[in-house]
Amino acid sequence: MDNQYQNQSGHTDNPYHEDPFRQASPYQQPVVIDGLAHKKDRLATTSLIVGILGIFFFWSFIIAIILCLIGLILGIISLAKTKQHSGIALAGVITSTIGMCLSGVIFFLYILLI
Repeated sequence: MDNQYQNQSGHTDNPYHEDPFRQASPYQQPVVIDGLAHKKDRLATTSLIVGILGIFFFWSFIIAIILCLIGLILGIISLAKTKQHSGIALAGVITSTIGMCLSGVIFFLYILLI
């Protein structure tokens, strides 16, 4: 059976039987990484940053609402575009919502106290 894999020089070309004394090649094949699969989503990152700024400026109603609306819109667009629940985009939507709620509570308390 092994005779069918022998070539003229007497070496076996059996693909299932490796030569234990064969030297490994010092050169490794290049690794190709799909750059588009690992591309960062800039909309999601921007949504998170703007949402954090909205929480930071919750005491200023107008600034916080504008920042949180921008963050919420960018986060939702990022989630819809990638069709995956990216952690950064989801965090941007959550922080924007929290900032908007905090700002609404502060505005409501401001109206009650005046």
